[in-house]
Amino acid sequence: MEAKRYRRVCRLVDQASPHGRRNRQLFADRVIVKVYFWSTQCDRPVSWACVEENWPEDLREECVGLMLPSQPTMSRRLRSVGVRQLMERVGAMLAEQLEDNVVKSIDSKPLKVGNYSHDRDARRGHGAGEKARGYKLHALTCGKAFKFWTLTGMNSNDQIGAAMLVPRLGAHQWGYLAADNGYDANAVHRLAASVNHQLIAPPRASNGAVRDTRRNCAERIRALDVCADPLRHAGVARSFGRSVLHQRTQIERNFGNATMDGLGSMPPWVRTPHRVAAWVAAKIIQRMARQLEIAGLMK
Repeated sequence: MEAKRYRRVCRLVDQASPHGRRNRQLFADRVIVKVYFWSTQCDRPVSWACVEENWPEDLREECVGLMLPSQPTMSRRLRSVGVRQLMERVGAMLAEQLEDNVVKSIDSKPLKVGNYSHDRDARRGHGAGEKARGYKLHALTCGKAFKFWTLTGMNSNDQIGAAMLVPRLGAHQWGYLAADNGYDANAVHRLAASVNHQLIAPPRASNGAVRDTRRNCAERIRALDVCADPLRHAGVARSFGRSVLHQRTQIERNFGNATMDGLGSMPPWVRTPHRVAAWVAAKIIQRMARQLEIAGLMK
C-alpha cells in the first residue's frame, strides 16, 4: 500500500516537472524530490533513502532510476530554488483538486522540538496550551486543501502569519475567511478585504458588543454584525456568520489528519528552517494525496 501511494505521488512529480536535468546536473530535480518523499513517507532521514538496500528494487528502478544521489547532493539540492518550486507546484496541483467552496480557514499549529535541541532558530512560545520550543506552521485551507502555508518561530503572533498568507489569495478571488478570535484585529480585517474576502472571526472579549467606528474599521464592524444571532429567539439555530465559523473546524480536522500522517513533533534530523520547510511541504503533499485517494480521485 505504501509503495502504491508513493507511485501515485511520483506520477504527480513527473507531471509537474516535464523537463530533465540541467547542465552540470547529475540528477534532475524530480529525482531529488522523489528520493526525499521516500524518506519522509517512511519517516527516515535523507541519508537512509540514499542507500539502495532501503528501497524495493522494482520501486527504485521505476520511480528514481538505477543510481541514487548521495546524502551531500541531497542536502545541497534540497535548498535549491528548482527543487523547492517543484514541491510547491505539486502541492498546488493537489490543492486545486481538493478545493470545494468559497469559505477558507486560517489557523496555526505548533511544531515542537526538544528543549535541549541546538537549533538556534527554534523559538520558545505558546503552543497548544503550554510553553514549548520550536516553530509554528501557519496554514490557509479551503476544504481539505492546504492552499498556502508558511513557517515562523513559536513565539510569533497568529496575525503575523495572516499578514504573510492572506495577500496570496489574490484580488481575483472572493469569499469568506473563517478564523478564531486571535485574528480579530483591524489590520487583518482590512487585509482580507483587500483581496475581496470577508474575515469572520468571533470577537474578543473586549470587543464583543462594540460598534465604535473610532476603534473598529468598517470590515470589523460588519464581521461583528454577521456573527450576531438576531433570529435566535425565533427558533433559528444558527446565523450565516455562525455557519461560516462552524466550517472553521475543517482546518482543525486537516491538522489532525496531517498529524496522524506524521506532521507532529519533528524528528531529530529535522532542524533549522530550510529542513523544517522541506519536511512540512512533503508531509502536506502526502496528506493531500491521501485525501484524494480516499475520495477516489487519485488513481
